[in-house]
Amino acid sequence: MERWHPPQELSRREEFIIKRLKRTRKLFAFLRLHRHELLSEEFQTELERMYRQTGAGEEPVAPALLCMALILQGYLI
Repeated sequence: MERWHPPQELSRREEFIIKRLKRTRKLFAFLRLHRHELLSEEFQTELERMYRQTGAGEEPVAPALLCMALILQGYLI
């Protein structure tokens, strides 16, 4: 299963956005700055174990990416 390995360094555009987010949507900025720590290799291995190993259905999405989407979805609801 493919793992999610987003870049750790901020692009110029991300730096600009992060500066503006720190005032309003602090969780977005926090997750962008610390996602590599929160979704470590060990945690991604643990998340992978939760997938069924039947081979049926579509190719699974990286568990860490799904975890990040779930956190953001819960924050916005």
